[in-house]
Amino acid sequence: MMQQMLEAHGIPARVLSRGLQPHFGCGAPAVLEVRSRDQWTALLLLSPLEEEATEGSFGG
Repeated sequence: MMQQMLEAHGIPARVLSRGLQPHFGCGAPAVLEVRSRDQWTALLLLSPLEEEATEGSFGG
């Protein structure tokens, strides 16, 4: 899903296996690789939204 989100924004990405075998029903660990020039844009797109700074600050 994260790979599809990046590709929708024109950032090529690929999923790489971390080389560890899955066990007891757990998924295999993986990483999402992007080009170094797209790294910061990808981090911003995939990071959680910050709560609004003004939320609750006016006591209303």
